[in-house]
Parts: sequence; C-alpha cells; structure tokens
Amino acid sequence: MPSQSKLLLSLPLCALVASSVDAFGGVVARLPSIAASAAAFCPPAGPRVPAATRLRAETEESEAGGEAEKTEEDHLLPDEGTSDILNSPAFLRRKADVLESDIASLQAEIDVANAALEAGKAEWGPKLDDLQREYLNIQDRMARQSKDGEGTAIIEVARKMLEVLDNYDRAFGQVNAETDEQKEVEAGYVKTKDTILGIFNDLGIEEVDTVGKEFDYEVHQAVLQRPSEYEEGIVCEELAKGYVLGEKLIRAAMVSVSAGEY
Repeated sequence: MPSQSKLLLSLPLCALVASSVDAFGGVVARLPSIAASAAAFCPPAGPRVPAATRLRAETEESEAGGEAEKTEEDHLLPDEGTSDILNSPAFLRRKADVLESDIASLQAEIDVANAALEAGKAEWGPKLDDLQREYLNIQDRMARQSKDGEGTAIIEVARKMLEVLDNYDRAFGQVNAETDEQKEVEAGYVKTKDTILGIFNDLGIEEVDTVGKEFDYEVHQAVLQRPSEYEEGIVCEELAKGYVLGEKLIRAAMVSVSAGEY
C-alpha cells in the first residue's frame, strides 16, 4: 500500500516536468524569429565607448557650436535703429553744440595764458634785456681773453726761437764756407732759418722796420748814436732784428740812431 501511494504521488510530478520540457522546447524553437524581430526594431550596437570619452566629445561639440554662434553674431550688422539715432539731426546738433562749447573753453584758456604772458613781459622784459646784454659782454670779454692768451703763448715761443735765430746770424757773420762740405752744412742752417721765419710769418709775426725810419721808442732800442748820412733821429743801422705780433712787441730792434750828417 505505501508503494502504491508513492507511485500515485509521482505521477503528477512527472506530468508537470514533461509539460515544462515541452514548453521550453517551444521557446527554443522560436528564438530565431524573436531575434529577427528585435533586429528590425533595434540598430546594431557599435563598439563600447567609455563614459569619459563620450562626455569630452559632447563638451567639444557644445563649445564649437557656441563659437560658431558667436562668429555669426560678430558679423551681424549694427541695429538699424541705433544707426538712425547716431545720424539723426538732433544728435548731430547736440554733438556740434558740445564741440563749440569745448572750443570756446579752450579759447578762454588761451586768452588767459596770453594775458599772463604779456604781464610777464611787462614785468620781466627789461630785466631779461639787461641779462642778455650782460651775457653778450661776457662772451666778448672771454673771446678777448682767449685771444690774448693765445697771443701771449705765441710771443713766449717766438722769443725762445729768436735766440736760435740770433745764434744763426752770429755764426753766419763769423764763418765763411770755403769747401763744398762747409757750403752744404751752411745751406742746411740757412734752410732751417728760413723754415722758422716762414712759421713766424704764418703766425702773424712781422719784423720791425728799422733803417731809414724815424726812431720809435716803442719798437726800437737805441744802442748808440753816431753821425751818418741820415738826418738826426733817423735809424741809420740795425744791430739786431725786432719782431711784433700785431700791436704787441715780441722784441725791440737794437739800432744805431743818426746824430746828423757828417
């Protein structure tokens, strides 16, 4: 009896398993048709893209769209209403009034400055003229001092060189060149003397006139007085040359003065 009861209980369970197997087999048989229907409504999926990459791409597309919109806005023409206001007669009249006001203000400032200038001239003009004259006087005085200093330096150098020329003159008076060698040496000294005299001439140094001129105590130094063919008081002989630089005496000429005719 117990075994029959177990058999009776197992029969419904077997029937249930059999029905489930039949149902699963039907589902498996219909899988291809279900997949075809899903493919018709859903596009095939591409490769999987990470979320960070998708977010960056969306951000770049958004920025590109904003720049394009901004560029289009930059190329837009100004509003016709604003342009009409700037070119309206009322606005232009107002602008002209403002400019005229500014010009009048500047002219007033110029007038004030000119008035101050004239007042300054009236007060300081004579003093400025005095300062200008004093400045010119100082310039003239400095120029004269500079010229005098230059002349003094030339005179000092010329006096030293005159000592050399005096030695040449004394040597030429005592030595007579006889041989060719002596004449060659003498020619060298003569050339040197002529060079020094040429430099004197370039510097404006001149010889003092002596023989036949009336004795002048400013440029002549009387060494002796003797009878001669010249009248009394006339220089009859030059003993040493004298030189002057303009009106300044470098060295007085040593001379003999005539005491009258023989």
